[in-house]
Amino acid sequence: MNTQSKYILLLALTVLLLSACKKEPKLVPMSPKVNSSEKVNDAAISRDVHTVVIKEILPSDNNYVYLKVQEGEEQFWISTIKQEIHVGETYYYNEALLKKDFESTEHNRVFDKIYLVTNLVSAVHGDNPENGPEKSQEEITKSSEVKSNPKRIIEQKGSMKIAELVNDPKKYEGKTVQISGVCTKINEGIMNRNWIHLQDGSKDEYDLVVTSDVIVEVGKVVTMKALVTLNKDFGAGYKYDLILENGIIIP
Repeated sequence: MNTQSKYILLLALTVLLLSACKKEPKLVPMSPKVNSSEKVNDAAISRDVHTVVIKEILPSDNNYVYLKVQEGEEQFWISTIKQEIHVGETYYYNEALLKKDFESTEHNRVFDKIYLVTNLVSAVHGDNPENGPEKSQEEITKSSEVKSNPKRIIEQKGSMKIAELVNDPKKYEGKTVQISGVCTKINEGIMNRNWIHLQDGSKDEYDLVVTSDVIVEVGKVVTMKALVTLNKDFGAGYKYDLILENGIIIP
């Protein structure tokens, strides 16, 4: 997901929330740090990474959810696109828009301040391919079709097997390799990257994660070139023993 698309998503969330209000809330920059924000329609979008624990959930009849969270000693409210969220669990976000005096008619209350969050990510992700942001029904269906045939071997001239890379990652550290595989999952627009999960059938159901600025459809076979990186910690819980970075698609 590119920057413009993320802005559109955040502004769409704003419109959804405003539809539940009696009055227009005041827009206030979340952070005075210029280097961590970008102006969009005179409102500031923060890009600082936040770690929060869910304390309370207020569901909505619309496509968003209200969440009371705690960060350090502070408790406050955020709202994001509706997804599966659990009280007591830890989540991360790094794009948010602050609104003050936000009145919700649905819950008959005024929030002194609330943050509209673009992407809320569970702390249980990273090297575990089964976790991360909730998948759409289309992704679930296609991913299930892919996993129903785990012995499918992807062959492409010039591409190495995922098993070869996984079995001896030190040999390829810092090198650019070519991998072909079927996309089993993609998390778009998190920390300005798309996180593409690939399988080629050579390492059972092992998902090799490739970061890229391109979007790959779940279920599609692609060939990519990317840089091999070991022991990478992106922050916000995104930590990998092995990952490919800056991937590009090879026709």
